[in-house]
Order: sequence, then C-alpha cells, then structure tokens
Amino acid sequence: MWTNLIKRVLNLGKAHAHAGIDALEDPVKMMQLAIQELDEAVIKVTKALSVALANQQRLEDEQNQFRLETISWYQKASIALQKGEEELAQKALRQKALSDTKATEYALLASNAKQAVEQLTEQLDDLKLRLEETKTKQKIYAAKAESAKAQKQIAESLGGLNQSALANMERYEDKIKQLEAEAKALTSLNNATADLDKSFKSLENEASIADDLAKIKAELSQKEQSEQQQKMADLQRKFEEMNKPVPPKNLPPSKNIDKLLDDFFK
Repeated sequence: MWTNLIKRVLNLGKAHAHAGIDALEDPVKMMQLAIQELDEAVIKVTKALSVALANQQRLEDEQNQFRLETISWYQKASIALQKGEEELAQKALRQKALSDTKATEYALLASNAKQAVEQLTEQLDDLKLRLEETKTKQKIYAAKAESAKAQKQIAESLGGLNQSALANMERYEDKIKQLEAEAKALTSLNNATADLDKSFKSLENEASIADDLAKIKAELSQKEQSEQQQKMADLQRKFEEMNKPVPPKNLPPSKNIDKLLDDFFK
C-alpha cells in the first residue's frame, strides 16, 4: 500500500516537473544570468560593429583610390595620344579598365559592408532594449520567485529532471547545422555567379577601351579645330588692321601680309 502511494506521489511530482519546468527554475538567478548574457552580447556586438565599421571605411577608401587611378590612367592615355603614342595610350586605357573593375568590385564590397554595419547596429539596439527590459522585469520576477521555490524543491526531491539545457543544446546544434548548409549553398552560388561576372566584365573592359580611345581622338580633333579657328580669327583681324589708312610702321604692307601667312601656316 505505502509502496504504491509513494510511486503515485513520485509520478505526480515528475509530471509537474516536466509540464512546468520553467516555473520551477529560480527566476532571480535566471534573470541575472540573462542580464549577464545580454551584457556580454552587447559587448561582443559592439566590438563586431567597430570592426565592421573599420572594414567598411577601408573598402570605401580602396574604392576611392581606384577611382582616382582610373582618372589618372585616362589622363595619361590622353597625353600619350596627343604625342602620337597610340599604343601607349591603349596600354594606359587597359590599366584604366582594370582600375574601373577594381573600383566596381570594391564598391560592391563596401555596399555589403555597409549592410552588415546596419544589421549589427539594429542587433545592438535590439540587445540594448532587451537588456533594459530584462533589468526592469528582474524586480518583478524576484517577487514571484519566492512562491515558486517551494514547488521547485519538491519537484527536484521527487526526481524531477531539468531537460531544458539538453533541449536547448539540441536546438543550437540543429541551428548550427542549418547555418553551415546555408553557407555552403551560398558559397557555391557566389562562385558560379563570380565566374559569369568575370566573363561579362572582360567583354565590358574591351568595349570600354575602344570607347575611351574614340573619345580621346574626338577630343584631340575638336582641340585642333578650335586652334585652327582661332588662327583664322587672328589672321582676319590682322588683315583688317593692315587695311586701315595708316600702314604699320617699319614694314611695307606686302611684307606684313607675308609674315602673317607664314605665321598661320607654321
């Protein structure tokens, strides 16, 4: 009889322990642990955010540097073409295309870094908010903890087993495995996309070189036309001055005209 009664009491205690295990835990200690974990999380995320910000700044600096190199190589190509060094101009434009590609790649990396910074900032703000909420709730749970301690002690004395830690561990393991699978899939996808992008970028670079070369030639042609027009205007003005009633001093009118023509066709 007593044996059956003890078994029934033990079974009843185990049932309560498994059904309300969260209620049996010490709320004060659990809240203190939560606050400690949140404090550590805030510190870690803050450090990660500072690293992400530094990385973003570095990538943006690299992008700007390649943009400056692009401008520099374009100017060098223009100077080379002005001096008749078309092959040298093409080499400079190839370097410009490489700088353009690097600048574009670093722009994408900087954009991704910026997104990471924004996500970390949101996470940090959320952690800080949760930390403040947890500190506020700690006082409330401290009052409720006293009434729960007795039930917890009874359940533990009757053989209650706290399975929350094991359950959490299994959940964490499943989550890590899921993250690993997602990371592998994303890496494979990124590699395939990168190969395709390289093929297109190679074609775009060749087209960019041809466009830049044509642009420089057009600029030089426009410059020569402008200089020719300026010479014509100067010659016309000097002809008009020589047709005035008083001829220029020291030289006969015919010699002045010959000199102007010589200067124009130099």
